[in-house]
Amino acid sequence: MVRPIFQSMVDLSDNAPLLDQFLALPFPRMLMFGHQNAGLSYLDRLAEGGVELAEVPHSGHFPMYSNPPAMWEFISDFVRRVDRRIP
Repeated sequence: MVRPIFQSMVDLSDNAPLLDQFLALPFPRMLMFGHQNAGLSYLDRLAEGGVELAEVPHSGHFPMYSNPPAMWEFISDFVRRVDRRIP
């Protein structure tokens, strides 16, 4: 059951234009990442495409485990700001 899920994730990561699809979404977007991933190669492209970047301090690949309070603060702040912009 798990193997097909991981195979499809790898296939999509390797062969689908996921970054382009994410950038084309017609609503506000945010990418959250742990400070250990602050050097990701595509962060500049996302920022240039209007994606809000949220670097969660004191966390690695999974901010929801490393620093959940900070992660939820980023989410709630983003939702509050976006909610004011949507009529």
